[in-house]
Amino acid sequence: MNAFFMGVDLGGTVIKAGIYSPEGQEIIVAEHPFPTESPEAGFSERNMEALCQATCGVIREAINKSRLNASQITGISFSSHGKGLYLLDKHGKPVRNGIVSSDSRAQSIVDEWHQDGTAEKAYPLSLQQLWPSHPVSLLRWLKQHEPESYHNTRYVLMVHDYIRYRLTDQITCEETNISGSQLYNPTTSSYDPKLCQLFGIDEVNDKLAPVINSAQLAGTVTTQAAAESGLVEGTPVFGGFFDVVGAALASGVSQKDKLSAVAGTWTISTRVFDEIVPSDYPYVWSKYCIPGTYFVHEGSPTSASNLAWFTRHFFNQRFQDYDVLNHCVAEGATRQNDILFFPWLYGSNYHSNLQGGLLGLSSHHTDADIIYAIYEGIVFSHLLHQDRIIGIDNNTKAIRFTGGPTQSPLWMQMFCDASNLPLEVVDVQQSGCQAAALCAAVGTGYYAGFDVAIAASTPKIIRYQPNEIAHQQLRKKFARFKSVADALSQ
Repeated sequence: MNAFFMGVDLGGTVIKAGIYSPEGQEIIVAEHPFPTESPEAGFSERNMEALCQATCGVIREAINKSRLNASQITGISFSSHGKGLYLLDKHGKPVRNGIVSSDSRAQSIVDEWHQDGTAEKAYPLSLQQLWPSHPVSLLRWLKQHEPESYHNTRYVLMVHDYIRYRLTDQITCEETNISGSQLYNPTTSSYDPKLCQLFGIDEVNDKLAPVINSAQLAGTVTTQAAAESGLVEGTPVFGGFFDVVGAALASGVSQKDKLSAVAGTWTISTRVFDEIVPSDYPYVWSKYCIPGTYFVHEGSPTSASNLAWFTRHFFNQRFQDYDVLNHCVAEGATRQNDILFFPWLYGSNYHSNLQGGLLGLSSHHTDADIIYAIYEGIVFSHLLHQDRIIGIDNNTKAIRFTGGPTQSPLWMQMFCDASNLPLEVVDVQQSGCQAAALCAAVGTGYYAGFDVAIAASTPKIIRYQPNEIAHQQLRKKFARFKSVADALSQ
């Protein structure tokens, strides 16, 4: 076999590069931690030059570890975090540090937009709920607090747009990610100048790059990028997608009867539709990688990262292992446990003024009780999103699940019981890398489209069935979870 494809996953804390066969079989994955910088409270940034060098380094490492000839890499594409902001000046140089999706510096601006009606006016155009890490929120913040950076900006990009530019010297924005930016109108499939006007950043209309779709050729690897990354000059580089789309694609989700659930740093629920479904609720709609389709999703940083933070700060090293955690959860499940854990250490997906915490602790409680409550609270926070996405038409027949918590059968059964739907754990270790590699395979023409690629790379599935008694018990406690949260928000 001479054809292989590379997928690069540009996550919020780790950069990964994987090499795959056309059928999605993993050859090798290399990864490099790349934590964010936080110079002030609420800031989450990355040095853009260092980001590029780290990405090139992990690409080179994957090629070297695979023992393949770089010429066998037939194409490369990306899966990346959404939102955030990566700015270039007129010379193609970074204006400032890139800003990551966990940044919250613009929260007060978003609050003002909700209060003065701007958010309500923008929704019919963008089909997005407002977040402080949206490009428009950050651009407005820069206009107010860093006017020089705002003035020097020539191109507004998302993270994978920037890395593609560094590999190809071509400036473009990819559709599945930019359609969730508050700059783009998914209904018309184009930027909407009215949005910049509403958000008070009219100057940005002239700083938006041409839009390409996921499998569209963005350019080829330049001589300089080849020297830095180990790729062969001329290697095709394709658009890629928002990591939410990558997770759904790797899970084999292409129709509305299956819901893609992701649990990691963020909890995310996603479904794919052939059309935008009208609703009184402001669902988040964007363009999916399959032409003519849309994805609806909700997400928040309320998932397993909360568990990782808690165990890191309050338990010893042995609690970093899922086997130990699972043992504690099994023990905690055998006892009556009224502890509530609110997994909002990085922001709330229920009321904006809520923070994380434990409620109901007593002296008889043990480590096992607390860890069980953390697992349970993360499930409850996930349900806040999932219930709404399922409620669009109530035609969901199964949930496809990816992410770190899939390493815990007990946790998966808890998610399954709470959902009261069959749950299918996707046996894909690196969904972002694999999906991005499939994107490159579609882009090169190896597959005629994403539907064909999904069918040819169907992942192994581990199935869970819900227990009705456990479902009723969890839903009763979930109601208490929301009732307490309502009271705390007052």
